[in-house]
Amino acid sequence: MTRRASGTGLTLLHGSNLGTCAGIARDLGTDGEEHGFAPAVASLDQYTERLADSEGPVVIVAASYNGRPTDDAAGFVASLENLAPGSLTGLRYAVLGVGDRNWAATYQRIPTLIDERLAAAGAVPLLERGSADASGDFGGVVDQWTEDLWKALLDEYGEAVAGEAAAPAREEEGEGLYELEDTSESVLGGLAERHGVQPMEVLEAYELVDTDHELGRSKRFLRLRLPEGVTYRTADHLAVLPSNPEGLVRRVGDRFGLDLDRTVRLRARRRSRGALPVDRPLTLRRLLTDFVELQDAATQEQVAVLAEHTDCPPEKQPLTAFATADPETFREQVTVAGLSVLDLLERYRACELPFERFLELLPVLRPRHYSISSSAAARPGEADLMVSLLAAPHRSGEGTFRGIASHFLQTVDAGDVIQARVLPCSESFRLPEDTSVPVILVSAGTGLAPFRGAVLDRHHAGSTGTLLCYFGCDHPDVDFLHREEFEAAEAAGAVSMRPTFMHAPEDGARFVQERIAREGEEVWSVLEAGGRVYICGDGRRMAPAVREAFMAIYRERTGESDERAEAWLAALVGSGRYVEDVWAG
Repeated sequence: MTRRASGTGLTLLHGSNLGTCAGIARDLGTDGEEHGFAPAVASLDQYTERLADSEGPVVIVAASYNGRPTDDAAGFVASLENLAPGSLTGLRYAVLGVGDRNWAATYQRIPTLIDERLAAAGAVPLLERGSADASGDFGGVVDQWTEDLWKALLDEYGEAVAGEAAAPAREEEGEGLYELEDTSESVLGGLAERHGVQPMEVLEAYELVDTDHELGRSKRFLRLRLPEGVTYRTADHLAVLPSNPEGLVRRVGDRFGLDLDRTVRLRARRRSRGALPVDRPLTLRRLLTDFVELQDAATQEQVAVLAEHTDCPPEKQPLTAFATADPETFREQVTVAGLSVLDLLERYRACELPFERFLELLPVLRPRHYSISSSAAARPGEADLMVSLLAAPHRSGEGTFRGIASHFLQTVDAGDVIQARVLPCSESFRLPEDTSVPVILVSAGTGLAPFRGAVLDRHHAGSTGTLLCYFGCDHPDVDFLHREEFEAAEAAGAVSMRPTFMHAPEDGARFVQERIAREGEEVWSVLEAGGRVYICGDGRRMAPAVREAFMAIYRERTGESDERAEAWLAALVGSGRYVEDVWAG
């Protein structure tokens, strides 16, 4: 005996810029039909002030982009402010939030807000809000939340039905998600439709740093021509769809004994929201280069699959131990170590995982976000990027970890075309239009990117308002990024540059927080005059150190306690006068 809804209405709403949430909502709609519901799929904005009139339960799949609602959800989210207590009494709902935990300051902000406002208006959740992390086990979280959702919906709205399958069609016994089929045709597929990216021509590409110097760490400059009709505002982001490097692709080929030039067609035997959008002829090299994430840390569910396909006891045992470990142990031994499915397959070569099953375990390749470093006022049709090359000893202690996107962007030259999309930054991160409001900018390395755009805006407009720009780099002769440009803006009175050099300290200041502390009297006068502070860059070390520097200035000037200093900074953050756009990865 199973349960099935009998034509009950089901409203599925999405807030989606890149299409991920809309795709999940559409998949849920298809599942809903198979479960006997009468689903309706729409954007959140289409249901602005209409929730009380919806038929049956409401399921919302929403994302945050730098703490703001998506383009198709702004009106809906604004209308939540007007919900009166009790206005949604009787409504049952569920919320799945989509985000990226590395953007720590704004992670899941909009889904959380929606959940809280609906509950405050009297609506009752069907299950706990889901939080799918694009940098974690995204597919696994979505699948588990979906399974829990259907259980909750059918428990409440389903009727007992004899002789029917308990769920939509499942895979046949022993069959995985994919099968490979040889084909003589070959076309280049892409993820443009899924991610909403567009082709952008590279106008300039060159190195910003003296890489011949012993301290030189690559930081590449790119200038892109925006497609017709595409605009941005200073401090916005560009989401760039990268490709996997050839060396990483060859590792997969070597592990599975593949002819990477073999042309195949990848077909999905059943519908899956995580399936690769490649039901078209292509080479295995193209498949592995442009469609899948090969370097993400393995999840516990993935390791369990590896253990299932390993018969050799000495190699099965450690895989089984990983798969059954408590979450904290697994996090320390696999996640923090950055061990990917490929890393584990190379370490445990007795694992006989089929290549098709390997593909099924991998997430779809996703765009990476970079702050635009140009001025929308000065160059409205072009977008500049500063890209640090990520290359460091692998956290597992084996080899070198190389960032997928930063290495991809190292390979592009003027005349090349990349796939990208403009994404808005948080409104709170934009500098005040009133240039009489004093501003302090703090960054390190390529965290300087959005502040270059802000300085160029001020220079372009002829502004001479107070703008202090603290930024950290290694050495004045190595990586003082865009030095001539900044010096020209400073000479024009648009900015006061406050660099610090880790390997050439001036007056003992090696880092931005030390120079801020040294210039505490001036910084305090800016704050006392209603100044605003903007932080961009490393959220693991720099941002906390800068927060402590500002609190130390407060304690020194007021004689107040640590607790009052923390409350003072929290009040600045709450009022929008201290804003961070930091990367915690």
